[in-house]
Amino acid sequence: MKMYEPQRLHPAAILEFLIGNIYKRIQSLLPLIILVFGQNEIRRWFFFVLPVILLLYVLYIIVYWLRYVYYIQDDELHLEFGIFVKKKRFISFGRVQAVQVSAGIIQRIFGLVKLQVETAGGGDKAELVLPAISKKRAEELRYILESKRPIPAQKYRETEDRHTGEIFRLSTRDLFILSSTSNSIGVVLVGLFVIFSQLEEIFPDLNIWNIIGDYVNEIAGKTITTIILVVLVIFLLAWVLSLLGNFIKFGGFELIRMDNNIKINRGLMEKKQLTIPIKKIQAVRVVENVLRQPFGMVSIQVVSISNAGEKGESSVLFPIIPHRQVKELLEQVLPEFAVPLETKQLPIRSRIRYILINLIPAFLVTILAMFFIPYGWFSLLLWPLAVWLGFIQYQDAGFNIQNNKLLISSRTLGKVTTIVPRQRIQSLAVSNTYFQIKRKLTTLHVAIASGSITASKKLVGMDKEQSAMISRWYSDFGGYI
Repeated sequence: MKMYEPQRLHPAAILEFLIGNIYKRIQSLLPLIILVFGQNEIRRWFFFVLPVILLLYVLYIIVYWLRYVYYIQDDELHLEFGIFVKKKRFISFGRVQAVQVSAGIIQRIFGLVKLQVETAGGGDKAELVLPAISKKRAEELRYILESKRPIPAQKYRETEDRHTGEIFRLSTRDLFILSSTSNSIGVVLVGLFVIFSQLEEIFPDLNIWNIIGDYVNEIAGKTITTIILVVLVIFLLAWVLSLLGNFIKFGGFELIRMDNNIKINRGLMEKKQLTIPIKKIQAVRVVENVLRQPFGMVSIQVVSISNAGEKGESSVLFPIIPHRQVKELLEQVLPEFAVPLETKQLPIRSRIRYILINLIPAFLVTILAMFFIPYGWFSLLLWPLAVWLGFIQYQDAGFNIQNNKLLISSRTLGKVTTIVPRQRIQSLAVSNTYFQIKRKLTTLHVAIASGSITASKKLVGMDKEQSAMISRWYSDFGGYI
């Protein structure tokens, strides 16, 4: 392996660079392109000049590929790129937090993969990307970067291929429930609204909103059955699009424990492979989505030191699983975090706070609605909903300490239970307000390291004695409640 000499990417990287850059240019220049196509004289010149521009751009990308090289030197991964200005990037092995391997359509055609290197403080994007390298080279690089030392590829294969426990896969039934209960449906509906708005701006003569308004008025004059049918069709369309999106994203999902790493494979169109070192995982979150809770399903997420390059998706350990199987899965995949999820409820005198924190905004909304909106008195229905939400937020708020791990559960809309080992807590603080002092209540604040920022968790309304005992447990490293 000539890893210590400058290496170029596979020639397929030219295609990856070309398509990626053209797509970005089209996105940014779309209004100009539409304007050009609207002018006959300019359009003739455009079709004449376009092939020349594309040819020059292809030549530019080829030269860019020739100057895009990487190599390892002095415990650092070096990347050099650029045509007119040569840029150099160095990543020391000690800064590497995670290495992600994926394969899009282009990579799969040529039997290649894309490798992304994430570093501490690297932000939301990967610090370094190699868009087209062989699978063998990616495996060798990943092991070198994660183990912080060079090792022969054969030795790497001997250790990498060992995994403990079973391979956890996502069944078609669970994938169906995941897609049907995700918030992607709402995102799709908003996306359709945005698309119609953009079309209205680009093609004002279409009068899209007028057409929709006329159609709605026509429907309004029909039976209630017709109106319900139209609404159902819209939601069915959003559901189908959400279903397809989640099948593409999570299809072929596999979770494997491999020695001191967790390996996650997923994706149909773009195969993604993520390796998370166990030592980087700071906490585990069990998330009970409101729509999934009736099915007894939850998702498991991890808070790790680096979550870059995946736009938040890298924190998903297992996207959907029955609640009763959470402890079993953690025992096999993450025994370091496996504990029963039972928590102790907060004192009943803190319940009024959870109700008021929801009821007061509902009260203000009702006042404004009744003064400024026709039929604003319908907003009175928010009051019982606010009381009910506050009550279940109180019911689900709790804490516990088991096997030297702190559990905190809370609910905004969905319930989240966070498991944090004592040694992963960055800081722990107790505060109280004027009203809490009178009722002998406190707020517990827990800080957990997560990439370039510190994730925090708080529990409002704890008994003063309970928070004091947790503080002693944290300070003494080993106390139990």
